[in-house]
Amino acid sequence: MSDDTEEIARRALSIAAAIAAADPGEKAEARRMDERGAPVFWRQVARLDLPRWREADWLGFTRLVALLTPAAATQSIHDETRPLGAVLADAGFSERRLARLIAARGPARTEALERAIRMIARDRPRLDVIDLARAALDRHGNRLARDYYARLDHTPAPEVENA
Repeated sequence: MSDDTEEIARRALSIAAAIAAADPGEKAEARRMDERGAPVFWRQVARLDLPRWREADWLGFTRLVALLTPAAATQSIHDETRPLGAVLADAGFSERRLARLIAARGPARTEALERAIRMIARDRPRLDVIDLARAALDRHGNRLARDYYARLDHTPAPEVENA
């Protein structure tokens, strides 16, 4: 049983919008929540019919979005043009840390991803929350690395002259 791409997108966008619409106290609770969750999270579980076997992953995603959402924000942090890998590159996230994040699995991946998000949160970046959800659900594959290195190597390729 797995989440399909459309469901991941729908749920990620909905959670990001709910966090943005939450009052500052609810946002703070979501940033601090542990495995027991917070009211704003449990409302999303009920509303989006999140599967039990994915609750921990979606809780982690919700906390990440809350960490990135300023207390006074009223709009979602979602920006489809800013993939997570590019945002990490822009923030100065090291290649070594990226390699550890990509290699990590299970709880270690969740912790590494949260550390990365905490590092960039102070800059209040907007990013593609669907991309973030894929990373939180460990369904990101090589896209994180591809977007990171594409951003680092943003110099245009040299033009080849015709002989």
